[in-house]
Amino acid sequence: CFSWVSPEISSMTAIYTAISGVTDFPEVTKVAMVNGVQINYHDSNIRQCVPRQQFMAESIDAEFWKRLTSFANSYSDMAKENLKSIMKNTNQTSGIHTFQWMKMIEITEDGSVKRSMRFGFDG
Repeated sequence: CFSWVSPEISSMTAIYTAISGVTDFPEVTKVAMVNGVQINYHDSNIRQCVPRQQFMAESIDAEFWKRLTSFANSYSDMAKENLKSIMKNTNQTSGIHTFQWMKMIEITEDGSVKRSMRFGFDG
């Protein structure tokens, strides 16, 4: 299904992590992985998706990276706002806190697609 990487690809995961109360570290980071191998990176400081595999940097055009960056910026902003909202609703106004958002897609052996999302706060 992810034939642009390999015909054997069966899963893709994107993980957004928002953090508060830490200086000198991006408020939000995002990694995308295919079958457990990191393929790109984004954070709230650079606000751009960066390929982590050489073949992707060489073979995927700039327009794709612009679109991916746009999505990543939007989702990073949402993760940051979710963290703020959860902190407010739980009276956690200071200290170090995290919000993690995982989006996964898996292609099973029979060709069906499984999608899932998981969320976590301080854990």
